[in-house]
Amino acid sequence: MQNYISCDIQVPSELVDILVAEMGDLGFEGFIETENGFEAYLPETDFQELALIALFEKYEIPSSALQTKLVAPQNWNADWERNFEPVCIAQQLRVRAPFHEADPAFAMELLIQPKTSFGTGHHETTYTIMRLMLEMDLKGKSVFDYGSGTGILAILAMKLGAKDVFANDIDLWAAENIFENMALNQVEGISFLQGDLSIAPAGPYEIILANINKNILLTSFQGMRPLLKEGGNLLISGFYESDLPDLLLVAEKVGFKLLNQVTKNGWTAATLTV
Repeated sequence: MQNYISCDIQVPSELVDILVAEMGDLGFEGFIETENGFEAYLPETDFQELALIALFEKYEIPSSALQTKLVAPQNWNADWERNFEPVCIAQQLRVRAPFHEADPAFAMELLIQPKTSFGTGHHETTYTIMRLMLEMDLKGKSVFDYGSGTGILAILAMKLGAKDVFANDIDLWAAENIFENMALNQVEGISFLQGDLSIAPAGPYEIILANINKNILLTSFQGMRPLLKEGGNLLISGFYESDLPDLLLVAEKVGFKLLNQVTKNGWTAATLTV
């Protein structure tokens, strides 16, 4: 496993969500909120210092607001045990780490070994798309989890009765993490390949899950359309509510239409169909 760069960023609360979204586009994979801002993580080999400096200049943030350090991969679990709390969606679902006790009050629990914060359910993007999934009938369905991260959505799909799930992600850590989390949740039927959208088997899939970000979604609608079965559903997340009109403008050109959406703290997930 490779080393990570940790960035400790001290900014006003109103800038946190904006920077998290922007830094996600720069390859940052993990975010932890702090009292004075947040910490962001990405693989050492992906760190673009000049791009990060330019981002800070864009929002007129002084360089003194940023401190970076090298983090050995074995430190992830210790960091998360100090910061990670279970995520609950009503009484339907509780997402917890293996070091938390089980809670029988919830209809379903998912165990996620946290290596980075994306895909643990804490961020609004994952939380909202899980809400949409809990409202759907996935029994017997074929599912594609595009950009699977920890595998939380793929695992939830299997727990909700999906017939099979194909998952992919461009990052090597995702390949390591998803199989660990499958074992923790005792699920089978998920296949995984490392790579981008082009490596996805032809399908067609009845449901596609895409919790990524606005820019990748904009360039992926055309490629996802032939992968989705007629009458199937595409669930998208990873963007602000204000970005939805831009996304729909592109999605509708290739045949998608909006069914519904949910929003939390300005972040939105939406269900599209064809």
